[in-house]
Amino acid sequence: MTTRNAPRRVLAIKLADLGDLLLCEPAFRSLRTAFSDARIDVLTTPSSAALLSLIGHDLRAVAFPKHLFDVPSAVTNPLNARHAASLAVRLRVARYDRVVVLHHLTTAFGARKFGALVRATGCSFVAGLDNGRGTFLTHRVDDLGFGARHEAEYVRDIAVAAGGAAVEAVPTVAVPAQRVSVYPLPTPYAAIFPATGPYSNAREWPAVRFGAIATALRRLGVPSVIIGGDDARAAAGIIRAIEPSAIDITGRTSLEELAVVLHRARLVVGGDSFIGHLAAALGRPVVSIFGPSNADAWRPAGAIDASTPSPVFGRSLVVRHDLPCMPCLYTGFRLGRPQGCPDRTCLKLVTVDDVVTAVTRALGVSP
Repeated sequence: MTTRNAPRRVLAIKLADLGDLLLCEPAFRSLRTAFSDARIDVLTTPSSAALLSLIGHDLRAVAFPKHLFDVPSAVTNPLNARHAASLAVRLRVARYDRVVVLHHLTTAFGARKFGALVRATGCSFVAGLDNGRGTFLTHRVDDLGFGARHEAEYVRDIAVAAGGAAVEAVPTVAVPAQRVSVYPLPTPYAAIFPATGPYSNAREWPAVRFGAIATALRRLGVPSVIIGGDDARAAAGIIRAIEPSAIDITGRTSLEELAVVLHRARLVVGGDSFIGHLAAALGRPVVSIFGPSNADAWRPAGAIDASTPSPVFGRSLVVRHDLPCMPCLYTGFRLGRPQGCPDRTCLKLVTVDDVVTAVTRALGVSP
């Protein structure tokens, strides 16, 4: 859609890891649908910028090392100051017509950082979530807290507030055109991702239990392929010690190759991480194991709790055991405890049998 008042240049701010950036796909789709001729830039981290080509929608990356400013004292570092000044000039000369801030303003320091970025653009139209700290916003979406709505819904609504189309808030990505088969993999197979990324290893289910899942899958006639980055290699070794038939390709796939491996999988099993979101966006059934993190905010799109009675097979499921202290990571309007509690009882309560039951249901087979 193109109108006389449509913006020519839009900046979306999402300085986040891969999983959070992927959940912004509905927001990007909303903007592109409404503003077909606009240039849409995405301010994100260098490590996440490569994902934009997979997301599509003709997005342009503006990469910035966000980690340099994770603590207030960082602003006094002269090198950091030069990075910030260079970015400010780049944002100002781009002459954006609209800015969308795809973040919660969870901390006062974070709100000040995003306010500074917005001021650097000089843009008079700024949409974002407001929890009382969004004084720099001109178009506001009420922030009801983590888990009150799925993160994909929050960011889609920000895009709509900026004039975007009212699209479905379900992240979707296309399979890469170049269907590379990196390794000879069996057909069918299940993909297991035992690591959940560097931000919080409190979300990781024990690797020995994933080994038991790999054995159960083999007995169901579905061998396992272990995927993930370098941080998953130790867990992959434990899984293979328990189930030697499992194929380990951790740390050996590009982002595009990972997408192809996920798309070809009959089932994907793991914790709360980017890989689960990518698998769901590719239309694969996912069994996600949740502990301290907020399942209502970050469950794979379309996933229901495994405890929910349903005759439907072949859909994504979340396996968790509710405790009064859950979630303790991203709850209400607070960051909470990224490393959870020392005991991590919520994850320990999720048994191998719980996950096997969910796996058979997602596969549509008898245990």
